[in-house]
Amino acid sequence: MDTQLSEQCRSRLYRLKFETPENGVAFILADSREAAWRMGKTVMGVLHGIGVQYVALKDVRSFVELVRLGVSDDHDMRIFEIAVKSGEVLQWADTPYFLTDDASLLGKWAELRADLAANIVRSVMRRAR
Repeated sequence: MDTQLSEQCRSRLYRLKFETPENGVAFILADSREAAWRMGKTVMGVLHGIGVQYVALKDVRSFVELVRLGVSDDHDMRIFEIAVKSGEVLQWADTPYFLTDDASLLGKWAELRADLAANIVRSVMRRAR
């Protein structure tokens, strides 16, 4: 698979990391970092039934920043990298919130999950030999 993110994602996508009400990641389309921050806090507050003052964000990054900081050969896949060390991805986003219905973003997520599942199968098959 070779899903390409839409131009909308490339210009308006932000990844938010939350500390409370729970640790998590969300993807949202917004016109600015501040708008992404506001919308993310509001939606998470509504989803968890708490006031926005109790929603804590620890990181808001744009698509451009995520690509620049990432290491994956597929630049679009870099948006899902959570922890990187020595040129290797140590952690991928797990069960993120998608606060958009952009089909290319959802397709890229499906592609990542399929790649990770295939890697697990290959590892199990190697061990079984």
